Amino acid sequence: MTAVPLPTLQVPRDSPAGRALRNRRVVFVVVAILAFAATHWPKLELAGTGGAPLDKLAHALNFAVLTALLWQTGWVRRLAILPAVMVAWCSLDELSQGIPGLRRTVDLDDWLANLAGIAGSLAFIAALRPAGQGIAALAATRRRCALDSLLAHWTAWLNIATAAALGAAVGAPLGVLLDSWFVRKGPQPWQYGFVGAVLGASVVAHAVLEAGIRSRLRRSHDDRPCLACAAVAPDAAPDAPCRTCGAARHARDWFRPIGLPGSEELRLCMMPVLLGMAAVIVFNFSAIAILTTMRLRSELILRFDTWFTTLPPDARIVADATGVALIGAWTLSRCRVRIAAEVDRGGERCLACGFDLRATAAGAGTGTCPECGEQFVRIGPG
Repeated sequence: MTAVPLPTLQVPRDSPAGRALRNRRVVFVVVAILAFAATHWPKLELAGTGGAPLDKLAHALNFAVLTALLWQTGWVRRLAILPAVMVAWCSLDELSQGIPGLRRTVDLDDWLANLAGIAGSLAFIAALRPAGQGIAALAATRRRCALDSLLAHWTAWLNIATAAALGAAVGAPLGVLLDSWFVRKGPQPWQYGFVGAVLGASVVAHAVLEAGIRSRLRRSHDDRPCLACAAVAPDAAPDAPCRTCGAARHARDWFRPIGLPGSEELRLCMMPVLLGMAAVIVFNFSAIAILTTMRLRSELILRFDTWFTTLPPDARIVADATGVALIGAWTLSRCRVRIAAEVDRGGERCLACGFDLRATAAGAGTGTCPECGEQFVRIGPG
């Protein structure tokens, strides 16, 4: 997986990148309005039979999605500012539920669930920031261009939404079955159904989005769009400035797909994945050991343990999911950094066969490996 950075310059509104950015903003505004209506609907209770609430899960998911969508609008340009904006937003959202007439209550647990969703979303946003430089940065820019070309059309958004709905429809019963077969004494089955629906929607929607990006990337090697605004000018010279936004273009921009074989990516990700899995296990065992040994010696630990055990089941699911998400985001970040570092060496060593390319000429930044015939890109001197 590669980062998908937003363009850093002003792109024309009628360009594919401009339309994609506008569509992102429209989607964010619609979701924000729906979220506000849901959190302020008078006396709305998300609870099932047996007192098994869904409220905390919905709060966390709500602000996780809003955080990700707000970042994609480009209205917040610095990642360091995004946490402050979202914490202020969720705080005002929770406090405003105490307005008389709404028959809603201001709940600390709801606010903490909001923060958990924001934290998980921020962790993955940070993990997906551009990694590497040179060839890896060019690969990330190509991917962003393909994504803009895809999301400039509302049919793509409709396809992704339909896929998410189908994924939720499949994931929900699987979540219920998981609870029925393995957990048994856990939360109510329909809570796991909600978790399964969210996971199913996320996995299927991501698969459809990824397929669309890959399709656009394959087409782009013939269309050669501008990497800044995604506009296509088939008859333009390779090094001529873009006619739509004026950005510089280079012959190497769409020369060949840049990437590592799947087996090599798997090798590079093996260590971070194993460390992430070990971190989850160590974290859980450490938490249990600390609570078991210190709860009778520390008043603070005892109060925390008492408070945590009295939380609703879905709040405990949110806490566990947040911990897993933070570790998962770190794992993803390390995988991407390792892959980007390897890709950046593609101008010195053939990514296909490992042949030393430092003595091989690369006219206009591109060349052919004399050992296996694969083409390569070199950014920088030489």
